[in-house]
Amino acid sequence: MTRPETTPGIRGTMSRLYDVFVDWDGRLARELPGLEKHLASVGARKVLDLGCGTGRHVAALAARGYDVHGADVSDDMLAQARALVGAPERLHAWRMGEPLGDGLRRAAPFDALVCMGSVWPQVASESAARAAASAMLELLRPGGIVVLGLKAFAHRRGTKEPSLPILKREHEGRSLWFVRFVDFTPPPLADGTRVVDLHMAIVAGDALADEQTALHHGATRVREWAADELATWLSARGFVDVHVSGKLGDPTVPATTEDVFASARKPAG
Repeated sequence: MTRPETTPGIRGTMSRLYDVFVDWDGRLARELPGLEKHLASVGARKVLDLGCGTGRHVAALAARGYDVHGADVSDDMLAQARALVGAPERLHAWRMGEPLGDGLRRAAPFDALVCMGSVWPQVASESAARAAASAMLELLRPGGIVVLGLKAFAHRRGTKEPSLPILKREHEGRSLWFVRFVDFTPPPLADGTRVVDLHMAIVAGDALADEQTALHHGATRVREWAADELATWLSARGFVDVHVSGKLGDPTVPATTEDVFASARKPAG
């Protein structure tokens, strides 16, 4: 198993099977109305998807007429995004928390940044998160918006439930199981940031199969955000009109579960 803090992004077997486990039709049907509501609030047409993965959000927004770019740390995921989206000049290699590349700087400014699927907690240390926030402000035009969707693992620690729902799919003639769980035992980072290890495993086969095989097991060290902490943190980094809620596109819904959505704007002046 790779060490969680040294291998960022989704790679290898997990990247090849990622889209097998995601119900993209259902997910996009749930997320796009809320995303487009946020985009419309600032008149956004030019959008950057941070942690774009295999490019599904990029393709869906492009089909709706947006001028869309994507960025991801994983070459394996970007390769799949290029196959889906084409236009390789719109897909950029970038790890949030590290310096911006020339391609993203040339493409900026953007009207909106979106970052879904718990990519944001993977920017674990405080220094990396502050660097990522500064980069987001640099990428946005004045008055532009950033929209984050994430798991707030502080809530899960409170429930003391380490396991996320197990998913089963039939793929290439065999059963595949996607298992996710959280290890709450890692100590805080040197800067005091609270973290957990998010494990993801893929197992092939069922009770009647000739063979059961573990295809993948990896872990990522992620920041243990709480909803109220995130709101305060974004305001302290220079964002305005900050809202954290439990429903994408509706800032009035309280964030009472681990599913948290945040929106914030770059000051217009």
